[in-house]
Amino acid sequence: MKTVYLFIIASLLALSCKRPDIASNIPSCIYKEIAGNKSDPRWYTGDVKEYLFQGKTVYAFNPDTKIIADGATIIKDKNCNTLCSLGGFGGPKVNMCSGENFWEKAVLQRTIWVKKQ
Repeated sequence: MKTVYLFIIASLLALSCKRPDIASNIPSCIYKEIAGNKSDPRWYTGDVKEYLFQGKTVYAFNPDTKIIADGATIIKDKNCNTLCSLGGFGGPKVNMCSGENFWEKAVLQRTIWVKKQ
């Protein structure tokens, strides 16, 4: 009977834990940028995705299309340096980043964060 109680308690604890809304194992500056802005209704980022591009891990800050119709996707490296800006007012033809078509060459690794609607 003691085993049953332990199982029930362990199950309740596991179910009650909140999942963080920002993925783990990301550079601190990327985490800080998301955490510092995610509650700001004026921050136009709708999600952040991690890609492998030109042999490096990069982060795409995609626009929230409910806030801005023609916002650009900002590509940043692990140090939060902006590598390029894709789309935006230039439209979908603006997809070059460091000499290559980002959307054709980048490989999605995972979603880091998504704005709660």
